[in-house]
Amino acid sequence: MLIILLASCGSKPQTKMYRIGLGPWVGFGPFYLAKEKGFFREAGVDVDLIVLTGVAERNSALKAGRIDGLAAPVDYFVMSAGNNLETKVVMAIDESTGGDGIVAKKGIQKFEDLRGKRLAFQRGLPSEFFVRAMLRQHGLKVEDLNTVDMETSEAGAAFITNKVDAAAIWEPWLTMAREEGGGHILASTSDHPDLIVDCLAFNNEVMASSREDVQKIVNALLKAIAYWKANAAEANQVMAPHFQVDAAKYGAILSGAKFCDLERNRSYFGAEGVRGPVYQVAERAAEIWKEAGVIGRAVKADSVVDPGFIHKAAR
Repeated sequence: MLIILLASCGSKPQTKMYRIGLGPWVGFGPFYLAKEKGFFREAGVDVDLIVLTGVAERNSALKAGRIDGLAAPVDYFVMSAGNNLETKVVMAIDESTGGDGIVAKKGIQKFEDLRGKRLAFQRGLPSEFFVRAMLRQHGLKVEDLNTVDMETSEAGAAFITNKVDAAAIWEPWLTMAREEGGGHILASTSDHPDLIVDCLAFNNEVMASSREDVQKIVNALLKAIAYWKANAAEANQVMAPHFQVDAAKYGAILSGAKFCDLERNRSYFGAEGVRGPVYQVAERAAEIWKEAGVIGRAVKADSVVDPGFIHKAAR
């Protein structure tokens, strides 16, 4: 009996399960790498990864409490906060470095040439935010164009078959549209860094009750990204099957994106007492979505960003 009691007392406590939603985008590979390499378990947490394919599905999962955290671009978390689905962004996972952009016909050489033209993009996703940000920067509004709501694959195909004059899409459709549709890249994230960065955020309940576990998850993901940097070929083999591609294809698609390691997270969130680019992006998103009527109230960047986990990880 004594032996049994000692064994029981010495057993490890069960790890808590956190449900994290993420889309079918290759930039979310580090989540699968951290899970399969056991980095979450080593940190003392367990993570269940749930694929969510659209904005409505994300919103529903957050509202119903089916997920504790979510991986999505910064502008989404501003949009959700403006619709009373509040979360806190705790780290950056990957950023678009040319993988998202606007392809246009040869006759459209500048943004002003888009007036009255047919521009296709999928509403509610990073492509819409990118379009609105670029138009705003050039003194235009979405209403100045003839916009068409299409899924990315459909928008790329529509451009190739001359059904639209321009399309806001991502790779591999961006390259395909340019090469097969006789177009050119009017703007891409290679020239506009910081704008489309996928981040991890948790709901307010988790942030209030489980900050230590959030830190463990952040640390495990940073470990996975560091592992990828040191062992890219092996890591790609682990991550690729989760996106229905082989390792070579996975690596090729990643050429338009970049994982955010600790150094990049530090520069994006800023040092302690210094506001990094994530705050400017959140403020820009708040202005754009408020102007578009997507959110009904102002959202402050500080209400959706918590840099403390990156600051602590950097120590």
